[in-house]
Amino acid sequence: MTRARLPLILAVLIAFAIGACGDSGNGTPPEPQSVVVITVNISAGVPELHQIRVAAHLGSAGMDADLYYPPSPGGAIQTGSTLAILIPTTRMGLLDLILYGLDANQTMVARGNGQTTIAVGKTVYTTITLNVCGAGGC
Repeated sequence: MTRARLPLILAVLIAFAIGACGDSGNGTPPEPQSVVVITVNISAGVPELHQIRVAAHLGSAGMDADLYYPPSPGGAIQTGSTLAILIPTTRMGLLDLILYGLDANQTMVARGNGQTTIAVGKTVYTTITLNVCGAGGC
């Protein structure tokens, strides 16, 4: 069984404000999108994180996407940071999210999960807490 890739675009990540304005670069308005804003809380004891992997699954369509922020490992990510996923308005349903915290060596050291329903053409907010991985891994 093969799974189609969910056409998600990793948007404004670990930002203080989320929003976009202007056009798509060719003089036409941007395509309407649904937005899922995720606040990332990091539990005590989690090593310093340098990248977050978001595994998104749109159950109603059986589609998956793996997204990374930042695209290449960067500076330390702080608790309370936010990221946003832009989703075409042609997609709807229940969105499953698993977040993995990666350290400076790209080792998964933390994990958290959540679920939200996409509000077509609107913004939904969810919070996911990353907890330290156990001895058996994430």
